[in-house]
Amino acid sequence: MARCASRTCLLLLPTLLCLLCVPRHAMAEWSAVADARLLYTDNVFELSSSRRLSLSEDPSQPSRVSVDKPIDVVWEPAIELRHRSQPLAAGPTEVSVKAAGFIFTENPLFNHGNYRLQVRQALDRETSLLIRYRYVPNLFLGPNSERRTGLRLTEEERVTSHIWRAQIDRRVNEALTATMVGRYGLRYYNDAFAERDTTFGTIGPQLEWKLTPTVALVTAYLFERGFADGREQSQFADDVSYRQHFASVGVTIQVMPQLACTVAYAYRRKEFTSELAGDSNRGVVDTTHQGGIDLFYQFTPAAALTVGFQRTQRSSSAATRDFYNTNTSLGVQYRF
Repeated sequence: MARCASRTCLLLLPTLLCLLCVPRHAMAEWSAVADARLLYTDNVFELSSSRRLSLSEDPSQPSRVSVDKPIDVVWEPAIELRHRSQPLAAGPTEVSVKAAGFIFTENPLFNHGNYRLQVRQALDRETSLLIRYRYVPNLFLGPNSERRTGLRLTEEERVTSHIWRAQIDRRVNEALTATMVGRYGLRYYNDAFAERDTTFGTIGPQLEWKLTPTVALVTAYLFERGFADGREQSQFADDVSYRQHFASVGVTIQVMPQLACTVAYAYRRKEFTSELAGDSNRGVVDTTHQGGIDLFYQFTPAAALTVGFQRTQRSSSAATRDFYNTNTSLGVQYRF
């Protein structure tokens, strides 16, 4: 834990300096968005990974497949503070800070937070640059057999993620916006699984079409490569290095002025690249499909109700890694 804490301090420094560079005279326009969502899940081990399987979140977050699949009711609160100014002639600057959490009713070991710092800068009328840092500390993945002592003791497996994201958005015309996304991330595991510490990089495009005044289509593709410390530590035979392909498509329909509906599908193929003899990851390919639907009803300009359903299913060349996860949610959102 001390190892992760010291690294966290060093990794936060560049992001905090970036935010502190916003001129003081620009600190004037503030707003906030508060979310509270209640979820029912049939697999607490996969909930967090399933909820982040999207372009804007963390589509490569690791998870542990367990024989047990406990159900639970989970509270997902979030608050985002935003500041908008125009210190540069090129266009407005928006700085935001967001904190979110998962609070489990029956399985508090899985409770965790998700924190984000973000700056979006307009470069001209058609182009903007987004810089984001996401921090997910000490996420409990589940019990697992460690390799470092040679005794295969059962230990809690936990991971802390630091993820930086750079994104360029360009409005091609009134109907089409093109985006290029790049990510760089570090995942640090607790000492019992330190050989799994991973550095990864991601790149890919996104296109958003306004098909009609009431229908929008979004498609995205990301390629990611992860390199684990275990690839150089053959004594543990536990290399979680990988190649990953992620694709998604979503359609949002404005059914009426107050009601919108989003239908989305995501696909992920993760190929483990271990060449170590005796490694259970060697040659494994995981394929994940996810479908979901969300309804968004705007009661007032400030208040909205959300209802969601999500189904995630993974098949693997290692049958023990197959899983499914179904989540339903009801939430409220308030802007002020």
